[in-house]
Amino acid sequence: MTIRSSHAAIAVLAVAVAAAGVGGTISYGKLSEARAGGAEAWHDLTQIHAARARLGSTALEGAARAGGLDPAFIDQARTSLVRATALPTNSGVLNDPEAVDNYKRYQGELTGVLYRLAGTRGAPELETVSSLKELRGKLPQDELALADARSRYGKSAEGYNALVGTFPGAAVAAVTGYRPLPAGL
Repeated sequence: MTIRSSHAAIAVLAVAVAAAGVGGTISYGKLSEARAGGAEAWHDLTQIHAARARLGSTALEGAARAGGLDPAFIDQARTSLVRATALPTNSGVLNDPEAVDNYKRYQGELTGVLYRLAGTRGAPELETVSSLKELRGKLPQDELALADARSRYGKSAEGYNALVGTFPGAAVAAVTGYRPLPAGL
């Protein structure tokens, strides 16, 4: 190999390393931005669930004091509230598929309980519970807000997962410890 060809090889290698560095930096920025979008939508989702659970708890206790509810339903509802609110909600949960599955399952269970509670009619004493009336009006609004947060999360997760699954994003993700986000919430 001549000195000239050695210099040319070194120059080509330097350009390749520089391009990989720039590509890695751009990929890291894109990965971070996409991951942040997913984390923000997750945060919004958990905040809506938390507010809904607080209102549901207040409505349940008010309705329980007023009377007219089946005691077994009250126990079931309290258990659902405890399970749904005891789960961690920080964005680190997104790295644990089992925790995400539990979150979805318990929030779904709580949704059913809250709709059953909101649909409770007939007992005159229940009609005086203001938090129950508020729950009836708020649940449909919350469902719209949750659908929006889920949609935003899904789009962010899809974009992020596409970056993590292709080069150079996959290489950057391997080095930084970024893992794919759960697809559906």
